[in-house]
Amino acid sequence: MNSSALANAAEPAGLGKAAVTAILYATSLAVVALNVAPAMELQLRQEAELSVGQIGAIYFFELAAMGLATLPAYWWIARIDETRVAQWAYAVFIAGSLLSSWHVKSFVLLSIARAVTGAGAGSLMVLGMTAGARALDQNRIFALITLAQLASGAILLALLPSVMSAGRGLRGMFWLSAGLGVLGMLTARPFTDAAHRGAPAARTRRTVSATELAAIALAIAFAWVFNIVVGGLWAFAGEYGAGAGLQQERIAQVLTGGTVIGMAGAASAFIIGDRLSRRTLLLAGYLLIMLGAGILQLAPGDAGFAIGCCVLSFGWNFCVPYIFAAVASRDATGRSISSMNLAFAFGLAAGPLLAGAIIESAGLEALAPCALFGLALGTALMLRFTRQPAVPRVDLP
Repeated sequence: MNSSALANAAEPAGLGKAAVTAILYATSLAVVALNVAPAMELQLRQEAELSVGQIGAIYFFELAAMGLATLPAYWWIARIDETRVAQWAYAVFIAGSLLSSWHVKSFVLLSIARAVTGAGAGSLMVLGMTAGARALDQNRIFALITLAQLASGAILLALLPSVMSAGRGLRGMFWLSAGLGVLGMLTARPFTDAAHRGAPAARTRRTVSATELAAIALAIAFAWVFNIVVGGLWAFAGEYGAGAGLQQERIAQVLTGGTVIGMAGAASAFIIGDRLSRRTLLLAGYLLIMLGAGILQLAPGDAGFAIGCCVLSFGWNFCVPYIFAAVASRDATGRSISSMNLAFAFGLAAGPLLAGAIIESAGLEALAPCALFGLALGTALMLRFTRQPAVPRVDLP
């Protein structure tokens, strides 16, 4: 994303370029572990000699801590200065990364260190998403966030071989994470400025009503089901290629290409913005995910695997900005949008777990039908949630 595009994104967002940069950096750093998961998994097996089950447990602890960071956010939203929150979140992230570099070969200590990192990452995600929710053009700001996360992931994966070379291994990767956290400290100040820009009304400390609690629960369910489905499908998409007899190198190429196509999905959401109904756009994205799952299931072979992965990734990343924007437009307190961190983290953790259980018990051919059932449920929740009226907007002093 070049500087002119960033400027164009910042102006309709009403946040200013410095605030947009801070939001993009924080939300991209928050998902750094997910972005480098394939490389980290291989390195953990080779260098730390951990089993697949232990590696899965480490990821679960990190994602769980990331999601649970939402709970204290319910308290600090509208109470503590956003710059101070950002600085503390970056500090926790740095501490977790350094602890990880010191305890690479201990499963227990590495799990604790990754949980600490996840808590910092989750706080950064909540902070970035709540700041993004104050944008005047929520569709575009969340599309820009999604695009930045995917782009940063591609850059990190390209850099990792040199970062982990010369005997540095996993420590090199964790040192890079800590360094990126230190750099993030320098981008923390604009969060306070973003808090005083155009925003949904009434981000106050008042008690949450039963109606608001029901809306938060519906928002969590809406996003949680979505992430269970796409998390499970994407985690085991490579199995369809393996089942078709493709080589591991070819499978990796297709999955990398799918990630690039996912960037195109997020970019399309940014370009479209609010020109069409958000509900219509979400339906279109859901249909693309269904189509991708169907192609993977019904068109085995190289071409079917490649097309299915690309369609799935495009639809998934096209939907994500509109999911966040839909929740933000109906959020008067900031608690619903912060709950998306909880829904996304636990959805992405539960998706592969459920998908793995389905494949082990019923075979790979059962995954797509189960995913289609989940998407049908997700579509019903989306239609119910988007029926609610958007909250009014005011300019906060």
